[in-house]
Amino acid sequence: MLVKQAAGNDANPWGQAPCGPLIPASYRRGVLRAKVTLSDLTCCSARIDSMEALKPGMTVWITLPGLEARQASVEWTSGFTAGLRFEAPFHPAILDAVLEGRIGSVH
Repeated sequence: MLVKQAAGNDANPWGQAPCGPLIPASYRRGVLRAKVTLSDLTCCSARIDSMEALKPGMTVWITLPGLEARQASVEWTSGFTAGLRFEAPFHPAILDAVLEGRIGSVH
C-alpha cells in the first residue's frame, strides 16, 4: 500500500510537509463549493488546503477524482490547512487506486 505515515511536529499533528501525491479535489460545506488540494491521504484521513479557515468539528464533503462525495469532519486546522477524518474509511484497494492515479478525473 502507498499510505505513508508522517512524523509529528509542533505545527500540526500530521507532520511537517504534506507527503504523497497532491490530489485535486472538490470541497463542499453548506452552499460553498470549491476546488481544494488534498494530501496525506490515508484510509481514514487527509489534509486539505482550502480557501477558507475551517474550525475543528465542522462537517465537509470531499469529492476525490472519480469517486462520490465523502463526508468528513475537521480534526485540526492551521490557517487555511485542515486535517480531516472521513466518516467512512476508504477500502485499501480504492485508496491505492486514488494514490496511483488509476481513478478518473474530478466530476
